[in-house]
Amino acid sequence: ICVLMGHIRFLLACIIILGSVTAISGCFCDHYAWSSWSYCTKTCDQGTQERRRNVRHDDHWNKNNCVQLCQIYEHRACNVDSCPINCKLSEFGPWSECSPCAKKMFRIKSVLRPAQFGGQDCNEPLLDERPCHPSKECVLEKGNCKDKFTCDNGRCINAVLECNGQNDCLDNSDEKNCGKITRVCATERVYYVLPGVDLIGNGFDAVAEQMRGAVLDNSIMGEECLLNRSKENRKIYRIPANIESYEINVETLEDIKVNPPVKTQQVTSESKITSSKQGLPGGFSLNIPILLSIFRNSQQSTSFKEQISAFQKKDSEYFRLHQDIATATFRTKSSDLYLSHPFLTFLNNLPLDYNYALYRQIFQEFGTHYFNSGTMGGRYDLLFQFDREQLQTQGLTQEKTQSCMQKEFSIFIFIYMTRSHSNRCGTNTQTTSYEGSFMQTSEKSITSVKGGRSEYTAALAWERKGVPPDSTTYKDWIKSTIDNPTVIDYELKPLVDLVRGIPCAVTKRRHMQKALHEYLASFDSCKCAPCPNNGRPTLSGTECVCICQTGTYGTNCEKRAKDYTSDAIDGYWNCWSSWSVCDTTLRRYRTRSCNNPAPQRGGKPCQGPERQEEECTISIFQQKDVCINDDDFETEGDSESVLPPGVSGCAKPKPPAHSYLRINKRVYNHGDHDEFVCFSGFELEGYQLIHCQQDGTWEDAKGSCIKRICPRPKVPKDMSIIPEKDEYFIGSRFSLSCSDTAMSPSGPLYYTCTNVLTWDPPVPADIHCKIDEPFIPDTSCGMGEQRVGSSCVCIPLEDCRSYKNDICALDTTRNAAMMSFCSFHARRCHGDKLHFINDGPCKGDVNWAIFRASISENSSVKVPCGSDTCYEWETCS
Repeated sequence: ICVLMGHIRFLLACIIILGSVTAISGCFCDHYAWSSWSYCTKTCDQGTQERRRNVRHDDHWNKNNCVQLCQIYEHRACNVDSCPINCKLSEFGPWSECSPCAKKMFRIKSVLRPAQFGGQDCNEPLLDERPCHPSKECVLEKGNCKDKFTCDNGRCINAVLECNGQNDCLDNSDEKNCGKITRVCATERVYYVLPGVDLIGNGFDAVAEQMRGAVLDNSIMGEECLLNRSKENRKIYRIPANIESYEINVETLEDIKVNPPVKTQQVTSESKITSSKQGLPGGFSLNIPILLSIFRNSQQSTSFKEQISAFQKKDSEYFRLHQDIATATFRTKSSDLYLSHPFLTFLNNLPLDYNYALYRQIFQEFGTHYFNSGTMGGRYDLLFQFDREQLQTQGLTQEKTQSCMQKEFSIFIFIYMTRSHSNRCGTNTQTTSYEGSFMQTSEKSITSVKGGRSEYTAALAWERKGVPPDSTTYKDWIKSTIDNPTVIDYELKPLVDLVRGIPCAVTKRRHMQKALHEYLASFDSCKCAPCPNNGRPTLSGTECVCICQTGTYGTNCEKRAKDYTSDAIDGYWNCWSSWSVCDTTLRRYRTRSCNNPAPQRGGKPCQGPERQEEECTISIFQQKDVCINDDDFETEGDSESVLPPGVSGCAKPKPPAHSYLRINKRVYNHGDHDEFVCFSGFELEGYQLIHCQQDGTWEDAKGSCIKRICPRPKVPKDMSIIPEKDEYFIGSRFSLSCSDTAMSPSGPLYYTCTNVLTWDPPVPADIHCKIDEPFIPDTSCGMGEQRVGSSCVCIPLEDCRSYKNDICALDTTRNAAMMSFCSFHARRCHGDKLHFINDGPCKGDVNWAIFRASISENSSVKVPCGSDTCYEWETCS
């Protein structure tokens, strides 16, 4: 019985415990229904909603500890879509001059704010034009060809090209009135034109990635007879004058000894085109995403925006397959290039005064660059979209997927062997549905074909439900690339480099360079707002679209896959600032900030420079531009003239460096004088007048223009120069301050421009903002003292240099000066007569401080009051 009684007691104890557990955890929370969700706190950009449980304090609630077990309030995100941003345009700029070639005037608007996140787009055109009657004809202006032959159309050609039977002028004027024809080549046979050589002469728009109008005339053969002989069909090709080299690699299908390698890669929003060197101004880099490039160059009839939207409806992974057929390589000459007649005529008729609307037209018509070297042939480019969740379900990793696609694609393009594998990528749920074809299991695909005949372009497209192209079609396309190649890989040079040897070439080059900066800025995605989930913003016309990274999807990349948990926000650049004024070192700069958005929560920083510098020019003619030719002196207006026949006196002299002539005549009588005036930033040293002597020469100048300024030093972006200037005259002074008030410059605060045009003290090359160390006084000693052993001594002044200047004091010269708390009291300890004015920066008027200091010595009361001292007429508060 004792044993049984023990078991009974144990069972009773268990029942009591279980009863207590039931009492604690037996609350049925769903008995108390939720209220409706509240209104969202935002209409967009992720607001929050709240709901509350409708609690009744009845017996069930009170007895079952419901207050501990039931959630009373619940929150959720709502309206997560980004707020729509409506497009905003500027007003139209001024009308341009009447273009002689277009017989039109132009004016343009710029995009101040692109549309984004479903906002209203700007449908009105950015370019406005109207017909006009030009004041001159659209012809080449005949310049000074010097020792070259002047064609009737204004073109300058080498004199040895006259009467060679080649029509190098393109108007046959070089072949008129020829008594004897001296041919360049030994025979009169007709030579074949190199395949695709006309395309090499086209301009190229690096922003749109498209060829434009011809800028080089590759029909001109020049003074050399350079030939390229075909090995197979015995054709002899003549290399044009603009081409330095042209090597034919493939003439027949059999020349492809092995199958060209198939390149496969996973494509993300960060994948960029890096093969071509674009030579953009100021280190500008386009960094065009591969996705954007393929969408632009695809054979699809839908717009870029529609393609992006269709591809981003679900969580996807993208894989690219591409193969290049390189039929030839080429290189363009570095100088003495023959320009096409339309391009040359357009350049000649550009206005002397800068107008962006007209100079922009040259990029629209002829592109931003020309081909310096490259590869001819064909490129077959495929982009496949796969359902990311489905790939993961099938256990297909990135490596497996790439290998699978490469095998199948390699079998399709195999040139010399027939298909020998019935199953190209193993058997899985995906391939079973499409007769073993893995690539046809993709959600979507885009095909881009460059080179070859157009009839094969559509036939090489891959469709999910359609019949895939066969290897016969592919072989036929390869054959067609031999005679119909295009440029598939290239190195570019800026179009502005071709603007030489025409009237006012220097002036027009400068205007084109300025216009190119504006043109590139109009395509910069820095104007776009940040995309959700680290999407990459891309400007397309007047609207920004978001290219999603792996694991995100949706129209604006606002949706996340279940396994996408990153909260990191990568940094993106904001737009460049305006260029600074051109300083006396003939340099200017601009800056940008990594805050669109700034990197957060472990996100990547922006790639590339935050500051750019470039050479610039200073014009003494402020109202109108002047015509500067290639053979003029570098300084405007300093070219010497020649006396007209039969005229005595002196011709216009060349002024000293960094100056221009005030009178500036072509002819001066004996005894006349002229005066040279120094450019801004330079000072006259000596005598400024020069005289025309009796022998027709000018006396040597007895003066010169000397630069008398110190250039603005370079400091970090988080540091300010006060006052901010581009140049400082001798004796000028500036100070440095950090944007963060808790930091101060690591070097001296004040600098002065000396007579030798250097800064005193020198600005440290590694100057930076450092966190201020708080000064902690030694309470066992007096103000400005520290304990050394058993004694209190004055703090050495050098020990106070690392502390922030936070006190304004009247120094021994009766001037207000900033100094640290440590320095103020240490100097007073060392005997300096310093008087406290106020905490923080010095205020403007110090007259009261000077008066107060002058009568303080007569006060019989001197009571310490913080850093200040109160006298008999004052009280400490």
